[in-house]
Amino acid sequence: MEQAILEVKNLKKSYGDQLILKNIDLSIQEGEVLVLLVPSGCGKSTLLRCLNGLTPIQAGDIYFEGEKILGTEKNWQQIRPKIGMVFQSYDLFPNRTVLDN
Repeated sequence: MEQAILEVKNLKKSYGDQLILKNIDLSIQEGEVLVLLVPSGCGKSTLLRCLNGLTPIQAGDIYFEGEKILGTEKNWQQIRPKIGMVFQSYDLFPNRTVLDN
């Protein structure tokens, strides 16, 4: 079996006492398409923000191309260009081109 391009093991995220993501396991192969279709407030955006390093996690591991992603900003800056994300509510910068945004 081919190695997953993105793998998540036992991911946990909470805000204070409110547990948002509990023991999330996920494995995505290169070229695979994944759809998260659940009701509002279930943690879809939180999960995506965790996978991009925009929101810190409390526990678990994230692997990209077989390498464990460490929680340092320098490490995330190297990985973010390879992981795409479109925000639900986004604002473009008027002084930038579409590609720059």
